[in-house]
Amino acid sequence: MNHICAGERVFADDTPLSILDPGRGRTKTGRLWAYIRDDRPFGGTAVPVLVFYVTPDRTSSWPTRHLKGYNGILQVDGYAGFKQLTQDRKVHLAACWAHTRCKFYELDRITDCHGSFVVL
Repeated sequence: MNHICAGERVFADDTPLSILDPGRGRTKTGRLWAYIRDDRPFGGTAVPVLVFYVTPDRTSSWPTRHLKGYNGILQVDGYAGFKQLTQDRKVHLAACWAHTRCKFYELDRITDCHGSFVVL
């Protein structure tokens, strides 16, 4: 994780994951967190790295713990738990375009405007 946190830009995301729920004889929904550093598109020469963590829930304490000491741009989806990382102004959130495009699609479906909105 030190190599990832040394980057100027990091991408972070999480996805639901079934994990064992000991003593209950079934599974529960945990999270698989992915942290990626790839500076090649920006002229960097550092080796790209991807790190996964599995957690029992989606509380904001997990990305805070995983990215402790990180300073830079963190590209994320709209999950509010990442905002906690910006408190000391060392981490700046950048929106993920894939998630942003989804919002425009939802807007089109809800308003039935079919492309009649303008983004400035």
